[in-house]
Formats: sequence, C-alpha cells, structure tokens
Amino acid sequence: MHTMLRTAVIFISVLGLASYAGADSPAVPKRASIQVVPSRYDGVITKTGNVEVVFEDGHKEMWTHDGNCHSVLVSDNGDVGWIRIDKQHVDERMFPKGKDSLVVRQADGTTREFSPYAQPPDQEDWYIEDWRFADDGAAVILRSMGHHGPSSFVKYSLATGKVEDSRAGYTPYNQLPAWAKPLGNPEDC
Repeated sequence: MHTMLRTAVIFISVLGLASYAGADSPAVPKRASIQVVPSRYDGVITKTGNVEVVFEDGHKEMWTHDGNCHSVLVSDNGDVGWIRIDKQHVDERMFPKGKDSLVVRQADGTTREFSPYAQPPDQEDWYIEDWRFADDGAAVILRSMGHHGPSSFVKYSLATGKVEDSRAGYTPYNQLPAWAKPLGNPEDC
C-alpha cells in the first residue's frame, strides 16, 4: 500500500514538472528553494518542505507537494535536484526509517531518482548527508551514511543514471578520488 501511494505521489509530482520541458515554455530554471512545511519532526530531523522553482522569465512553480524535500540545487544548465526523505516512517527514537533518494529533474524533461549507495548495504536506513552536481552538470555526487559509521560516496552519470564510481566505508580524505573530495572532510586523515 505504501509503495503504491509513494509511486502515485512520485507520478503526480513528475506530471507537475513537465511544464518547463515542453515546446510552449522555453524558460529554464534559474534558482530553486525549499518552502518549509511545518512538521512535528522539525526539531529532530532536517526541516523539509516543497521545491519551488523560479524560471529565467520570472515565473514560479511548486514542483513537489509532499513536504519531504530538502537541499535543492540548480545546475548551470538548468537541471534541478533535491533530496527526498521518507517522514512517514519515523521510529520511537525519532529516527527516519528507510532511505533517502536524490531526485534530479533535467532540463530536457527527464527525471531520475538516485539511491544513497552504489551497492545495497546490510541495513536499509541510509541517508544522503550532502550532494552536488559535478563534471559541469554531467554527473551528481552523493555522500551518505547510516545512523552510525563512516560516510560512503557515489558518483552517478546524469545521462545514463548509472554508477560511475563509488567508495564504500571509511576512506581517509587524502585517499578519496578527486570527484569525492568536495563532499569529504579534510580532517578525516
């Protein structure tokens, strides 16, 4: 039931995103922000909300409506990405259960969803700590982890949606590949 509902919400959200990719609307996203939706979890987990996009021509659109998004970024070529968390499953310790995903709406109208890890870990509760566009907007990089333990890094191609490289488990900063260093901590020796 929850999977069907989530699929329906994703489908409806994606339908709402189609407007800027069509021939009638040459406008490209210029900036985006999260419009916070108050939640009983605001003091415990990251404040989340809906993605609002402002286009080059000045018009605005609200791209999501479930209130579970944060960390929105816009690439130089107009791709828009954000982290979506599942606030529907929070345990008694106020930890979200499940996993985050990175959603990227590309300027050509393609929407891709990326997992916080390259290979599924033993546990399901993995969270995206940080992310950004890389390689002049051709890729995205993510840093993720479970409730405890080291961060992992993964790089995805936006063209194919496939993993280009990854580092799982503890990797000292000086041993991280160049693509992962923007998300790494130089104090991790």
